[in-house]
Amino acid sequence: MQTDRELGGAMLNVSGMNRFYYIRNFTDMRCKHSRVLSIICEQLRREPMDGDVFIVLSKDRRIVRLFSYDNRSYSLFEKKFVSGYQFMKVEWNGEERVYRVDWRDVVLLLEIPIVKTLKIR
Repeated sequence: MQTDRELGGAMLNVSGMNRFYYIRNFTDMRCKHSRVLSIICEQLRREPMDGDVFIVLSKDRRIVRLFSYDNRSYSLFEKKFVSGYQFMKVEWNGEERVYRVDWRDVVLLLEIPIVKTLKIR
């Protein structure tokens, strides 16, 4: 199944064929390409050029970023919810710093907002 996701004004071409990894305890949204790539290579011992997509989530879970490489360039894609909404909380078992995420779970994470506060008027 091939889909194009529009995030942050750019097209992210991903499919169920990509391998997705969630990077645990990485919530610093000030970091861009070079810092995240450094962490992926040096600390996680992964190679971004393998076509994998790495997912990071902000501390308040309002921003999700996906980092990938497409044979010519590195890409950063971001999706941010407005106030009152956030992404699902990602939970894991074990002590690994990076976890493989199934395609269907990536779709759930990106498409289903969680209402942080219900305001009744």
